[in-house]
Amino acid sequence: MSHIMMTRRLVSGLRRPPPSVTCLMSPLENLSLQTHIPNSIPRRPLVLSYNHSFSSAAHKKDDPNSTIVELPPNLKFDPRAKSSPFYGAERVESEQKKRKKEQKQKANDDQVDIKASSSATIDKESDDQKVGNDAVEASSGTIDEEEEYDDYDDADDEEEDEEEERILYDLSTKPDVARAIPLPQRLHVPVLDIRTGEEVGTFHLSEKTFGNDPIRVDILQRVVVWQRNKFRGKRNAGARTKTVSEVSGSGRKVRPQKGGGTARAGHSRPAHWRGGAKAHGPKGKIQDYTTKLNKKVRKMGVRHALSQKLKEGSLIITSDMAAPTHKTKDMYAMLDRLGIAGKKGDMALMIDDADPNDAENEASVYGGLDVNFKVATGNLKKVKMLNQKGCHVYSMLKFKKLVLSLAAVRSLEERLERDL
Repeated sequence: MSHIMMTRRLVSGLRRPPPSVTCLMSPLENLSLQTHIPNSIPRRPLVLSYNHSFSSAAHKKDDPNSTIVELPPNLKFDPRAKSSPFYGAERVESEQKKRKKEQKQKANDDQVDIKASSSATIDKESDDQKVGNDAVEASSGTIDEEEEYDDYDDADDEEEDEEEERILYDLSTKPDVARAIPLPQRLHVPVLDIRTGEEVGTFHLSEKTFGNDPIRVDILQRVVVWQRNKFRGKRNAGARTKTVSEVSGSGRKVRPQKGGGTARAGHSRPAHWRGGAKAHGPKGKIQDYTTKLNKKVRKMGVRHALSQKLKEGSLIITSDMAAPTHKTKDMYAMLDRLGIAGKKGDMALMIDDADPNDAENEASVYGGLDVNFKVATGNLKKVKMLNQKGCHVYSMLKFKKLVLSLAAVRSLEERLERDL
């Protein structure tokens, strides 16, 4: 009964509890009061308004073929990044921004005209110096005030532009994406002269070795892992350290447990003592990181790596790799014509399979490589020269350009297509 009377008094307005009392009421009492009090003040429904578009829709909705696209405000990335869809596209100024720029330019021209007219009146009133000085001061003061107000107006306009500005880009101005030449036209490549860099002929590559498409990235990954494990397994091979049980020394306690003021110690062979054991050292044959991979899979990886270099346009075919001299300076000039080495040149892997019988001097070829060419490229950090037998996937993917001689191409095709 008391509860009902209290509710009626609250409704009629005879007694209204302070806000502190309503805050201390239990949730149930608040709920009961809300259900009995009439809804005198209507509650506004929660409306979520989205003023910005969160999608890269076309700027002109009427024209579906429009190339002008708006940068969504919820995407946080730099349009200058190569991974951005707006990379290379020119930014489009909105009509409102152009109109304001024209108005601002017009206002500046008007101010120039006012200053010119004021200077003309000052020249005409040169007879009365005092009056002229007063007029100049008054005109300059009004001009300064107008400039100050114009500065404030420009700052306000810039703030409004930043708030209301929509970032637009014209996708029609983006540069064309470089696309690979389709097969089989891709296999028809030019042959360059290593000395002059000029084209001396053309050559048709084998489709089984250089025409694999699509590229099997999973095979390349397996071959790279196998090669890196092989390099790691050979590093410091046969090294073996002694454990605590193998180090020479007694197991007698070296000093009393207490009373010496030093750390407690047991035997004299712990790993942190001089002359002690080695903790977690190599164990010889047990520490072997090499893995197994079938020979056919390894050859398949080489074929797909060669096909990838041809597809991306990083394969260069030369007639031979014979240098007239062993001077690095001359070799630098030769490779610079091909865009290799140097400060701005690319890293290159050069593969050759020279035959001593075909050379002018048999002593100039050793291990399938021209001696002068090998010595001249030894001081170039961005160049590595190998025989076709040592051509592997890891080095081909590490270097940007791949340079093959005609002899290396024939040997690779013969060796890689033998089991197909």
